[in-house]
Amino acid sequence: MRSSLPALAAALTLTGATLAHAADLTGTVAAPVPKHRAHAVVFVRNAGLEPAPQTTHMDQVGLVFTPRVVAVQKGSTVSFKNSDPVAHNVYTPDGKPYDLGTWPKGESRQQLFPQTGAFRQLCHVHDDMIGWVVVVDSKFFAVSDKSGAFKLTGLPPGKYTLGVWHEKLVGDDVTVEVTDAGAAPVTVTLKPKG
Repeated sequence: MRSSLPALAAALTLTGATLAHAADLTGTVAAPVPKHRAHAVVFVRNAGLEPAPQTTHMDQVGLVFTPRVVAVQKGSTVSFKNSDPVAHNVYTPDGKPYDLGTWPKGESRQQLFPQTGAFRQLCHVHDDMIGWVVVVDSKFFAVSDKSGAFKLTGLPPGKYTLGVWHEKLVGDDVTVEVTDAGAAPVTVTLKPKG
């Protein structure tokens, strides 16, 4: 038992050192119309780190996809729940199209997202419903809130290029540098397409 204690202590020290050098990057999405600050996906391009696919949830509440935009890392799964008292359907015509069928309140269906891109989520039962699943090739990403604020957590020190996706607008990449002390807040500016 004693021989394993030094190895355990060394592992804990290494883990602590690794965590101590990770920093958060905060920022704001700026847009010509204030309501367009929300639902922008900000992500690190070419992070060069191991994937960490997870399961993310999107609900259907009040005949609305909630949240309207979810971001996931390539290889992740999205679980679609129906919390409405009426039947719902989820499908996309984008990328490799899929149709998860129609199901009642309280049930969920899952979809794997193996490719990057933006995928509209639509409902055959309610044709005015729309949501988005944005799949990125990075484990560092965030969706901006109503004020445009976002936070990327746990970035190791280094130089990064931030990309941005928005349903209606476009934005240029932004280069940032993260040090052991963190990084200065960054602004990602959106503009009309075209």
